[in-house]
Amino acid sequence: MVGWSALAGLPVGLVWWLVTPLPRIAKRADGLYRAGGEGNEAAIAADGWFAVLAVIAGVVTALVVFVMSRPARVPPLIGLAVGGLLGAVVAWRFGVLLGPGDINSTARGFEVGARFDGPLDVSALGVLLAWPLAAVITYFAVSAGSEAGDPLAGRDDGSSSDGSSADGVSADGVSPTGGWQQSEPR
Repeated sequence: MVGWSALAGLPVGLVWWLVTPLPRIAKRADGLYRAGGEGNEAAIAADGWFAVLAVIAGVVTALVVFVMSRPARVPPLIGLAVGGLLGAVVAWRFGVLLGPGDINSTARGFEVGARFDGPLDVSALGVLLAWPLAAVITYFAVSAGSEAGDPLAGRDDGSSSDGSSADGVSADGVSPTGGWQQSEPR
C-alpha cells in the first residue's frame, strides 16, 4: 500500500509539472528578479495546484484501499497516512526534477534583459499533508458510511440491534414477553 502510493506520486508530479505556470524570471545587470512584477502569484499557483492534485490522489487511494481491504481498519489507515506522505514527497520532488533546473545555472546562459522560466517548487510545505489527510478522511467517511446502513456492523457478540441475543433474551435478562429469564453466559 505504501509502495503503491509512492509510485502514484510519479504521475501526480508529472501532472503538477504540466498544469502549473512557472514563474518568469528577468535577468538584469544587478541580479535576477521576477518578471512583470508578478510577486508570489506563481508560488501560490504551484502550491494550489499541488494541493488540488494531492487531494484527488488521496481520495482515489483511499477508495482503492477501502475496496481492497474492507475488513481491516487500523493497518489501512496507517498505510494511507504513511503512503500519502511518501507519495506527496515523491510527487513534489519529481515535479521539481522535471522543471527547469537551478536558477543561477540557467541564468548563465542568457544575456542581461532576457526572461526565462524559473523553477517549479512548493513554497508552503504544509501542502504535502494534503494527500495523507484527504486519504485518511475519505477512508473514515467511506467506512462510516458503509457501516451506517448495517445495523449489526461492528457487533461480534451475536446480539441484534435491539440488544437481544439469538435466544430472544436481552442483555439485562428480560425476555420479549416481559418475564425474567436467566441467560446463559457467553
